[in-house]
This record gives sequence, C-alpha cells and structure tokens, in this order.
Amino acid sequence: MQVPPASLHRYLQTPFDFSKSVITTAAGEVFQQTQSGTLWIQREHKPAVNLVVKNQQLVGFQITVRDTTAVIIQPGDESLTVLADWQAAHLLVTRPLAVATQFTALVPMHDQVKLATEVLLPADGQPTHSTILSRTPYGRQLFYADYQRFVQRGYAVVVQDVRGRNDSEGEWLPMAAERDDGRDTVDWIAAQPWSNQNVGMIGGSYGGYVQWAAASSGTPHLKALVSMVTAGGPFNDTIYKNGAPISGSLAWFFSTAEKHFHPENMQRNDWPQLLGIRPLENIPVVGLGHAIPGFTTFMTHPAYDDFMANMDWKTRAAAITVPALIQSGWFDDNGVGTTETIRVTDHYPAGKRKLILGPWVHSGNAQYDLGPIHLGEHALRADIDRNTFAGLTTF
Repeated sequence: MQVPPASLHRYLQTPFDFSKSVITTAAGEVFQQTQSGTLWIQREHKPAVNLVVKNQQLVGFQITVRDTTAVIIQPGDESLTVLADWQAAHLLVTRPLAVATQFTALVPMHDQVKLATEVLLPADGQPTHSTILSRTPYGRQLFYADYQRFVQRGYAVVVQDVRGRNDSEGEWLPMAAERDDGRDTVDWIAAQPWSNQNVGMIGGSYGGYVQWAAASSGTPHLKALVSMVTAGGPFNDTIYKNGAPISGSLAWFFSTAEKHFHPENMQRNDWPQLLGIRPLENIPVVGLGHAIPGFTTFMTHPAYDDFMANMDWKTRAAAITVPALIQSGWFDDNGVGTTETIRVTDHYPAGKRKLILGPWVHSGNAQYDLGPIHLGEHALRADIDRNTFAGLTTF
C-alpha cells in the first residue's frame, strides 16, 4: 500500500488536542480515542488514517487498506502499533531485501498468445525462490510498489497482465481463458531457473477469481492462495446473479472497454437513462459510442450453458486442493464468490483454510463507518497482512 506523504504531512501541521477523547479538526475530520489510549481512529473516512499518540504527542500513523497495514512511527515507539504483533510472531524483517533484478517477459500460453509478465527477484544471493503471482486486468504496473514487500522477504514476485489487457496479446473476454492461462503461467514459473517450483497467488476481486480458476486446473505447482473479496462465476455472481443481469457490472465493463484500464469511465451522471436502453448490448453503443464485444458476448448467453460452465471454477471443485486464506466482508457485493470459495473448501482439514470476514465492503478493511452506521473501533484488522504472510509460509 502506497502512503502519499503529502496527505500525512498535513496532519503533522494540525494542532490536535489529545486531552479530548473525540477531536474535530478545523477541516472537519473526526478522530476518536480507542480503549488502548494510544490510537485515535479516523471516523467517516476511507482509508482511515489512524493517529498513534504517546504522552499527548503525535508519534506516528497506522493505516489499513484491504490486505495491507502501513505503519509510520517514531523510532522507539513501535510497540504502540501492530508492529508489536509482528515482533511477537517473529515475522518482523529489520533488513528488507532489495530488488536485484526486474524484467518483463512475454510468456507464451498454450495457444502461443503471449502475456506481458513482470518478474522481480530479491537480492539475497539464493539461486531459487518461492514465487508470489498476481494476475490482473488493470495493468501490472499498478502493483509493483505494493508487492515489493514480498521481495523484501525473499520471494520472487510475478505480476501479469491477463489476456487482452494492457501489454498482453489476445482477445479480452473476461474469465474465459483464466483457468488455462493461469495454469500455463504457474507452470512457466515452475520451469524458470530462479524458481523452486512453488507458487502462491494473491489478489482481490478479479484477482481473486483468477486464483480459483488456476487452482481448478489442478496444476501441482500452485501451493497457496490469498483470496480477497473474490469474484465468483459469471452466471452466479459477476455478470449475472443467478441469471439476472447485474446493472453494476456495466460500470466495470465500461472501465475495461479499452485495452488499458479507465476507471473514470465508471463515473457518469446518466446511468439511470443508460440502464433503460434495450437491448442491453446497445447500452455501451449509446454510452461510449461503440459496442463492448465481451459484454455483447455475455448477453447472448442468458442461460447457464457450456459457455458459462467453462468459466465456473466451482464445477471443478474436485481439482481444488490448495491451502487458502479467504478474506471478505459482510457487505461485499461479490459476496457470492466468497461463499463459493467457502463451500468448495469445506472439506479441507483443519489448518488448510483460514477465513477472515469483517464488516467490510468490496474495498474492504479500510473504514470504521458505513454511512450512518459506526462499526466500532475493532472494525479493522490491522493484523491482516501478518495473516497474509503467515498464509504464504505454507510453501
């Protein structure tokens, strides 16, 4: 998680009165003291910038977003933060490794379509490494900074643009190729001289879907999953909800209509008018000036048929045996996907699966208030990335 220094610098210039249990700044921001007495949580803000206080002086910040907690703390005061838990679990790295090598590989799939794949290797002098893989439709460059935390611990990191997205070749048809492409990518990693043939995957939403799709291929080199707010199958969760088209999926199709991700395409004032257009495949024509081929294709499959079944990873549940950390929220609009992961892994023996469910939305684990509802000071899990690292030590 990248913490913008400029946004934190203004808090250093803010005159806080820590003799009060609730502080409202001149800018209207509200901070509330917790029972620990050293943490002031930020209310009605996402992500919450929590203040670490000692002797009524601001000594640091603790910020949690989905699977990562960032801590900026005055030396000597680490024990006031979640870093104390890291130390107790013997997971704190005092000398993080640098990136020794970074390069882009064009990885061939089974049909010779090449996917743009970034490889980051740690400077630890070791010949081979376990690998953390993330596959994304949003542009692999977005994840380099966040995933360097794995390199710092001695993992190789691989971040890949999925088929048809960003710098990868091929046709972008959401979900259609992810099982086979995921298998091919994992197997490619296992064949590299810097790999010890053990691969773990991490990601959220679509980045969760690709993990379960790869796991359903049965590739023996996939050893662990860290699945966050995962998308489920297209008929049950993402494009349709048990056969009913989902209006919210249109915004996502708009943002991925071009080869590169354009989240600004989701922000429109005319959605009520667009959603009234029929047939549905004409909505992008009116809204963007052109059709979205993938959306058109899905609209021609309103029933659960072979096309849908091919992308429904839970139909291959027997092949899914990978240890998994599953994270989601009670208010996640892709909650069906998480329910599917729980059902698919219900047969796992103790210790092979861990669930972390909180009072979170799809963006997850980042705020203490949902509209007028205050979720309490324990709404966020600041230890979330400690659990992530613990899950990845399974291989």
